[in-house]
Amino acid sequence: MRLLFSLMVAGAAILCGCRGGDPLSSENAMSLLKERNAEAVKISFSASPPRDATDAIAEAYKRLADSHVIQCSETQALGKICQPGPAGDSLSVTGTTELSLPAGRWVPQTISNISQSGGGTATADVRMTFEPNPLYQEFQSAFDDLQLPGSATAMDKLKNGKTVHATYQRDEEGWHLSNVE
Repeated sequence: MRLLFSLMVAGAAILCGCRGGDPLSSENAMSLLKERNAEAVKISFSASPPRDATDAIAEAYKRLADSHVIQCSETQALGKICQPGPAGDSLSVTGTTELSLPAGRWVPQTISNISQSGGGTATADVRMTFEPNPLYQEFQSAFDDLQLPGSATAMDKLKNGKTVHATYQRDEEGWHLSNVE
């Protein structure tokens, strides 16, 4: 009798688990993450080179200006002020005192854990790596030297990557990425 009861419970558990479709595979989870349009990682730096700049900062502005990434001109009110140059089309002016650049984006590298629960929900821990855009990659050392304090801390984190928590939902059409934290 116990054996029959155990077999019935096991069979019911199997049927309940299969009712909603296939479990979320690592490949499907990764594919859904890659399809999501990742938010750009932005950096900011001063549009006005400081008069008492260190050699590294002065050289960074010079390198960007010589490569036409920025164009700097002297103004009476603000001193030297820089704007995006012909080769800096992805730079934007933020207010009158900052320039910003979408330096790249986070891309999924590996999925370390997938947990599924009843009701068609799954979660995954995903290791993300930073993928730089071409302009940032070419002039990374100059941009890194010019980082504003808040941006510099964020850029340090880029080198090590990060882990995010992704949530997936299953409906009659299959699995969908619902949230990334």
